[in-house]
Amino acid sequence: MQLRYWNYMVQLKAWLFYLDGYSDESYRWQKRVDVFLAITSSSSIAAWVIWNKYSFVWAFLIAVSQVVTAIKPHLPFAKRLELLCKASNQLQVLFNKAEYNWYKVSNGELSEDQINDLLFDFKKQYTDTVDKTLDEASLPDKEHLRTVADTKTEEFFKDAY
Repeated sequence: MQLRYWNYMVQLKAWLFYLDGYSDESYRWQKRVDVFLAITSSSSIAAWVIWNKYSFVWAFLIAVSQVVTAIKPHLPFAKRLELLCKASNQLQVLFNKAEYNWYKVSNGELSEDQINDLLFDFKKQYTDTVDKTLDEASLPDKEHLRTVADTKTEEFFKDAY
């Protein structure tokens, strides 16, 4: 039962690293869109110089910025970022509880039934958190984020325990 508890704790930490990576990636994309829109919308005065030499390029950029502005509310980055941050914060609290109880589990202070009850409670809290926070946002699987999360998880548990 100790091994099941340990594996769950490792899995939870890996999921946290994955969500953090997803949040970072969503934040970077959101910033890129915002910076692009800011540049194209606020540089129209400076564009007079560009208009003379590169009018087609500038017209294209303005057209693209209008399209991006129109579809921006439908892009997943901002909403996903908000939901990911909320889920990550709540799951970090859950991990902290699991890590706190690991001492009792690893020292044999808890019976198999008590460990099983702890695992059940943690899994229920996890499911409730994910259902409440990430229900609206689908998270397409990203292999590169999973690889990074796995590496960070290995490093975390190698150095921490």
